[in-house]
Amino acid sequence: MNQTPLVSVVVLVYNTGDYLLPCLESIAAQSYRNLEVLMIDNGSQDGSGQVCDDFALRDSRFRTIHQENLGIIGGRGTGVSHSRGEYISFVDGDDLLHPEMVRLLLEECLSTTLPVAGCRFIPFYGPVPQPESGPEDFLVLESPAHLDALMHDKRVEYSLCNKLYARNLFDDVPFYSPVVYNEDLYLNWNILQHAGGMAFVDFVGYYYRQHAESTTHRPLQERMLTDQLFVARTILDTARGGPLEASAEAFYYEKLLYLNSMILRQANARDFDSEHKSLKKEIRAGLGRALKNRHLSHAMKLAAMLSCWGGIFYAGLCQLMLTDRR
Repeated sequence: MNQTPLVSVVVLVYNTGDYLLPCLESIAAQSYRNLEVLMIDNGSQDGSGQVCDDFALRDSRFRTIHQENLGIIGGRGTGVSHSRGEYISFVDGDDLLHPEMVRLLLEECLSTTLPVAGCRFIPFYGPVPQPESGPEDFLVLESPAHLDALMHDKRVEYSLCNKLYARNLFDDVPFYSPVVYNEDLYLNWNILQHAGGMAFVDFVGYYYRQHAESTTHRPLQERMLTDQLFVARTILDTARGGPLEASAEAFYYEKLLYLNSMILRQANARDFDSEHKSLKKEIRAGLGRALKNRHLSHAMKLAAMLSCWGGIFYAGLCQLMLTDRR
């Protein structure tokens, strides 16, 4: 087995401004050197494409692909189709990598022979966080534990960006998503079903920058609700009749609670009154089964009861009790 395989890093770039150069420098500073870095200029209009071109002149491992804006999935898909590495990772053009991220994830893939390895990521605001000294633990999640972890272990995260994938996984899984929100979860669910397991390195390897233009700061839109519900239903449907059915039911029910709380947290909650009523109806209908589900936490079971009978008090409590992952 090749111990120093080429790793393709796909960097999605769209109007990332002053954040782009630190991102590219964090990739160039990786201790693992055998990289090709595909900078996908996804229709930028702020000069980000020129920053990519200039960086490619500095480091021959970097190359730029300019294209019209094809969205997040379309942009990353371009990177996948042009990649030549045995492994592939994804980076958003305003984020940062720990200098050991690629090396540690690759070593776990090679030592465990698993085609996916992941690590933790953290959001940050303002100053760049200081890198951690090293991993706290190494885990091997064999099938179906890796799918269960994707649903419930917040260290694993939904994101594509805190993981390293064997490139041949994408020969079996089309790089496609019918949704705009929770698209990473949709793709990871499909990818990990073909992976047979994943390795996990318990350290912060990816730093997700939060700023005014981040997707997490956008006002609530109807599609945010319908897309997330579609993905949760897709996961539940594919888990039916298998060892993860009860776990997927808990995941789906938790998503109902989260989306309901998302509406209640909005100043314009009345604009989503029909969606709120529909979610609350489904929460009530599934309450009895949810209370018996061992995969649903006590906090979520309490949230479910408050959702049904807590009235105005629940709207004030839900933000403290419920969290979701990117």
